[in-house]
Amino acid sequence: MAFVVVLALLVVGGGGAGAWWFLSDRGGDGPGASEAEGLVIEDSESGISYTLPEGWEELASEDLIDAFTSSASTATEIGGASVFAFSGEAMTDEEMSMSISVIAGENSEYFYPYAEDRQILLSEPTEVDGQEAYRFTWLVSTADEEPMYGHILHILTDDNRSVFLMGIVHPDDPDLRTEIDAVISGATLI
Repeated sequence: MAFVVVLALLVVGGGGAGAWWFLSDRGGDGPGASEAEGLVIEDSESGISYTLPEGWEELASEDLIDAFTSSASTATEIGGASVFAFSGEAMTDEEMSMSISVIAGENSEYFYPYAEDRQILLSEPTEVDGQEAYRFTWLVSTADEEPMYGHILHILTDDNRSVFLMGIVHPDDPDLRTEIDAVISGATLI
């Protein structure tokens, strides 16, 4: 259980500031940014592969926050979306669903500290390349701000690791939500 808390703190504390930058500062001209057109990211450090929609940008590895092993983002006139990959130690079946909701909750609190409404949209076990996995989607909102949508996938691997791919859309946008869902649903292990 301590791993869950440490991982959540790493994602929120170590990665949160960078994640917020991805969502709010979308010039696309930053160091290491490259336009992706259906680019497949093969994150050998986490052991996950995912495909970016056209127009997304991958962040160069030297620009990543330590908690993340790969990341990419896109922006529209009204907001943006980002995905982040990271990994950790394996967990038991019981810890799996709890860890994913803790990470989702901690990130929601970081990005949306005064949310008045928190909705779990999906919380279900799944499978990725024959490995046990769990996916979780959520929405947080307040009367004064546009809602934020999140989607996270947690995969348990045969080599005693947990692999995560998380996507966030802020403000929530149906098109970007569809892109995030497609990226995460299409993830595979490498």
